[in-house]
Amino acid sequence: MSRVWLLLALLAFAAAAQAQEVTPPPAAPIAEPANSRELAIELAVLRAEQAADTAEQALDIAGALLNIFDAVAVLLTVFGVVLGVIGFRSVQESRRVSAELRVEAAQLREQFDEEIRQRERELELVRQKIVDSSESMSTQLQRRSDNALVAISLLTVGERQYRAGDYDGAITIYREALQLDPDNPIIHQRLGYVYCQQGIVDSALHHYEQALRLTPSLAPALAGMGFVTRRMAERLPAGVEQDLKYNEAEQYLLRALRQSPRLVDDDGESWWGVLGGLYRRRGYLDKAIAAYEEAARVTPQSSYGYGNLALLYMKRGERSKMEEMYRRMESIAASEAMASQGNFWGYADLIVSRLALGMTQQAAADLPIAINIAPRDADWMLEGLRDTLVDLAGYMDKPRADNIRDAINTIENVLEARQLERESRHNVGATAH
Repeated sequence: MSRVWLLLALLAFAAAAQAQEVTPPPAAPIAEPANSRELAIELAVLRAEQAADTAEQALDIAGALLNIFDAVAVLLTVFGVVLGVIGFRSVQESRRVSAELRVEAAQLREQFDEEIRQRERELELVRQKIVDSSESMSTQLQRRSDNALVAISLLTVGERQYRAGDYDGAITIYREALQLDPDNPIIHQRLGYVYCQQGIVDSALHHYEQALRLTPSLAPALAGMGFVTRRMAERLPAGVEQDLKYNEAEQYLLRALRQSPRLVDDDGESWWGVLGGLYRRRGYLDKAIAAYEEAARVTPQSSYGYGNLALLYMKRGERSKMEEMYRRMESIAASEAMASQGNFWGYADLIVSRLALGMTQQAAADLPIAINIAPRDADWMLEGLRDTLVDLAGYMDKPRADNIRDAINTIENVLEARQLERESRHNVGATAH
């Protein structure tokens, strides 16, 4: 429409220009006649001619305008036809495009609906898996919880077997508990301790390592590692390797005791005593005395610390302190032996203190009991008693030293007999296979 109005404006402008072109020029001045009548006639004639010219010019302008309007009408007609054709084609094209878009929209909607249905199916599968996994996990957790409770109960049974001197029975029960609860560090620690008491150092080391893997700060396991490492150092020849192993054992024990200064082992003895034994074997008498004194403070009801303090005072030549410690030791050890018939260390301390105090007959009666209590596969217990008596004999007068050596000989004979028995069982087993 804006183009039509522009065309009309141009046509109007052209008409105005043509009208200006036909405008008559100004009339020439008329000479005034002599007679007024003639003047009037002449003026009338002139005005008539001018009117005729004006009329003719108006007719020409009207004709031109009509021609222009006719042309415009034709153009408008043609333009309208063209617009009609174009509009008709645009409508058809719009309808075709609209139909195609509706088809594409329907297809997209179908694809979208299918994707939604697929996602819903996938979500349902995920939900079902989560439900199944949750139920399975709940079942597993319940089973693990039940197993853990049974394992704890077995720990109590295993401890009773150990205190009864049935080390093999205790190990069997602890291993059953471990099958139920394999990631329980306490079970590993208990197994390590019993294996150590049996002298099976490799197995003890393995279980202590597993306990510390599960709980690196577990003080009983740290102390147990110190004890096992000390036992390993004692088997090495004197030299650099032995010193390094003793240093390693010392670090384990110090870590455990720094964390828990009143820590005791599964026999109720202070771990300070194990550290004191390490220092005593290395010749650090002052450190050993300090450690055993700490053990005596932690477990005043135990004879263990007093017996070792007596030996150290004896080595330092402080005989009066030595005898004082042995008297305390004998009194406490007698109570320990009476309280628990299976307490090997109570009887061992009782034997040592009585031999040191000259109570030979009582010591001779106690020695067979201690030998029978010591597990047959735990030679190191009798070896420990023998080594203590060897140290003691070196500081006693001859009569007492002779009695002590008799006890030493008895122990050595028992150790030899047990070794022969094990070799015989081994040979019989090898033959059977």
